Amino acid sequence: MSSIALIAAASLATSLPTTEDCATLGKDPAAALAYSSGLQGFIYGYPIVDMLKQKHNETHQVSADQPIAAPVNTMATYPHILTPETQGQLRAPNADTLYVNAWLDLSKGPVLVEAPEMNGRYYTLAFMDLFGRPFHLGTRTNQGKATRYAIIGPSGGKVPDGYAPFPLPTDTAWMLGRILADGKADEKRAIAIARSFKMTGPDVGNAAVTPAEPMNPYTSLEYYGLLNSALKSIPQADEEAGLMAVFDKAGFGPKAQFNTSALSAGQKLGLGCAVRMGPEILAAQGFKPTWMVNGWMRNAKVDKPGMDYLLRAEIARGGYVNAQEESIYPASVTDSTGAMLNGARRYRLRFAPGQTPPVNAFWSITAYDLKTAHLVPNAIRRYQFGDRTKGAKLDKDGGLTIYLSATRPPEGKSNWLPTPLGAYHLVMRMYLPKPEALEGRYAPPPIERIDTPAPAAEMKK
Repeated sequence: MSSIALIAAASLATSLPTTEDCATLGKDPAAALAYSSGLQGFIYGYPIVDMLKQKHNETHQVSADQPIAAPVNTMATYPHILTPETQGQLRAPNADTLYVNAWLDLSKGPVLVEAPEMNGRYYTLAFMDLFGRPFHLGTRTNQGKATRYAIIGPSGGKVPDGYAPFPLPTDTAWMLGRILADGKADEKRAIAIARSFKMTGPDVGNAAVTPAEPMNPYTSLEYYGLLNSALKSIPQADEEAGLMAVFDKAGFGPKAQFNTSALSAGQKLGLGCAVRMGPEILAAQGFKPTWMVNGWMRNAKVDKPGMDYLLRAEIARGGYVNAQEESIYPASVTDSTGAMLNGARRYRLRFAPGQTPPVNAFWSITAYDLKTAHLVPNAIRRYQFGDRTKGAKLDKDGGLTIYLSATRPPEGKSNWLPTPLGAYHLVMRMYLPKPEALEGRYAPPPIERIDTPAPAAEMKK
């Protein structure tokens, strides 16, 4: 056996190959080919595998403190509006709404959803197919009226009388719903409304939540096993036939049966290195905006990436998105001079009269720790500032100024959005954006630093 084969056999028996192992790929044609195919599969399949991981971890009891654990085809309500203490592992969590969550299996027929009369309260139920593409029902589509839906996948089934068909492209889907909640005082009412939704579905064999180990497919060749199983159940697009043939040849395509014991040592090394290097490649790819004004940026393709598989994977890695007609999320990491935002400094964000974000539902701004994308505790427990912030004061001319800093500003707390102490980023949520926002004709104002700039020597530290 060659030295490369020995490395592959030893390292992949229990774990992925090391970075040093992966440096030997070019010496073995089988390993190099498997790496090439495997990396394409890793990028293509990232949303699929990430969704299946999340499905397992939310339909099983994988930790004592997880906020959601419910069987398939069951709607579960989050117990709290999210705060630093209750956000769990969610990335850039929404503090404006109460979440509801469900995992759907449509392989045995439709799942039925009954939405109550909302009496003017905004809500949306976002259904993500296995590619992470969003499909919505809610205030935007039904004006908040009591409505009954039959969620139906490619396996089909009978839609009962009185139910509107709501088709999805894959039989496995994730539903993440949001119900507007006006702060902690409104939490109990929002929870009661969430629990008045009804979801019923065919028996898929797991009516109870059972304990299980958390799934983490990024540490072994299990990644390709999950992808292989999913590809067999997903309707294939004609334009992807060539790519699927590459995946079949590599052993994890829809016509293959993935079996690690049938792989050569070189193939194991190549696929293992694709899983090892894939996350680093996605991280290096990063988020690339298509629109940037006043330091605020967004990508207008996030909900419809098409065959841009790198963008699709990066969206999933960043936490998934809504359809843009439902909500858009301009974000900023810098002030008006281009310097990174930092809680040790003070900033001002001033909306001129009549220039607050144009929306038909609500808007808000939230600050997140730059590294973790988490909410950070603050003294006044304010985690967003927007059109419903209690006690906010308008400027004399009718404009609105928001002050951003980690410590209470001299202007007082009425218009203060507390920030993390170190590096952070801002996300503006604009729900049911008006055309000028959706089309990029509206831009939030620049973020102005208003404290005394540090000396150049300090800035270099």
